[in-house]
Amino acid sequence: MRVLLVKPRHLAAHFGLAPFFSTEPLGLEYISAALCAHGHQVRIVDMCFERRSMARIVRRFRPELVGISCLHILDVAATLRHVEDIKRTDASVFVAVGGHSVASFPEALEGAHRIDAICMGEGESGMVALCDALQNRRPLDELPSLLLPTDDGRFVSTGEAREWLEMNHVHPPDRAAVEAYRKHYVCLNYMPVWTMETTRGCRHRCKFCSVWQFYKGSCRYHSAQNVSADFQRTGKNVFVIDDLFWANPERSEELVRELLASGERKNWILAQSRVDLVARSADLLRLWRPLAKNFDIFFGFESPTRKGLDSLHKGSDVAKTLEAVRVAREYGFGVTGNFIVDPDFSEENFFELWEFIEAHQLFRVGFTILTPLPGTEYFEQVRKHLKVMNWSQYDLHHLLWKPRLPVERFFELYCETWRRTVLNAAGRKKWWQWLPQVDLRHIGQMARILIRSQQLMNPRAYLAEYSIPADAE
Repeated sequence: MRVLLVKPRHLAAHFGLAPFFSTEPLGLEYISAALCAHGHQVRIVDMCFERRSMARIVRRFRPELVGISCLHILDVAATLRHVEDIKRTDASVFVAVGGHSVASFPEALEGAHRIDAICMGEGESGMVALCDALQNRRPLDELPSLLLPTDDGRFVSTGEAREWLEMNHVHPPDRAAVEAYRKHYVCLNYMPVWTMETTRGCRHRCKFCSVWQFYKGSCRYHSAQNVSADFQRTGKNVFVIDDLFWANPERSEELVRELLASGERKNWILAQSRVDLVARSADLLRLWRPLAKNFDIFFGFESPTRKGLDSLHKGSDVAKTLEAVRVAREYGFGVTGNFIVDPDFSEENFFELWEFIEAHQLFRVGFTILTPLPGTEYFEQVRKHLKVMNWSQYDLHHLLWKPRLPVERFFELYCETWRRTVLNAAGRKKWWQWLPQVDLRHIGQMARILIRSQQLMNPRAYLAEYSIPADAE
């Protein structure tokens, strides 16, 4: 079959940290590899950077099946727009929507009559089975892990969920399918960037996260040989998207020895991990460090206090945060990370956060507003109190209910928090200090990113986006 895979451009791309993080659609690349292995003809379009309209793409490629990745709730509006464009161009095209956001919260797509199916499981197996059923005209209600539309705009399940994939059998991602967009993929000041996955899922139960809920607390590993082969195919800048990097010491040691044996070295690697994992893994980090000239760790710091960490269900403490920072720095890793700002913050809470940042020199950090993402238990717990149901504002930088402080004061302090980071081109790190770390070919792009990111320090930018009614409780 001719299959078109689509990454939508969500409407919140202009706000928050979006300019600094634009990564390849790795999930679609895995799906493409699985489909190609079964003889299908596949194209991936990244609408974030695609100049052609959806109608023109459909007319040119003539797909029989289109799969749209609605990975984040922010993608819902763009997904629905693409569905309408596809069906208006060719009503015979079968349109399936997947991604862990809509699989966790399919209610977001209710009323979308022109969607033919929602894929609830992992796309590599789900899309292959869907192609097979469509080709052989088998009833779709016999397939597991699908939601099919009803006449009243709801979606109903086809039955049991499909088993999770055996990761050793997953085909390496089809990276060639996105090479036309490669120059646009950026992470911080590194460009272009290749994205890698070595582990899928998470065992921890952080209140704000939907990953562990989607994967039901499972954690599975790609084989060391497959990761090494993919590592050798990537470019010089690599972002490892695992939620639990270094979670399994024995497997991590096996993997790093496989990578070292390949002889492949990178300019930069960014790996996401938890402070408690790094705090107890000094010997393991020492083994990993030679793989790249620059090697950063992204931590979910979340809070500078034990009370704050407990409220977020992090399962860690401040002592482990400080030990992880010490270990990372001792072995030459860059320390980056994120803190969560609760709308219930008082002025004292902001001051406490600033003091922690200064005391431990944590200037390469970001700050997100506590957001109950649809599909999480937290969302269901606070749903009746939410004052904003516009999915484009669930980007971790908008307020969804009135804060404890007056709105103007909250955003003043939030922006002051951002001004204390290296992203402040007028303060902590001047714009010209970024340039030595950027390829000459990318200086223009880096300058545009820095200019756009400065609105993080502008309270008026947040107030302009604020949409909670004045009489809301």
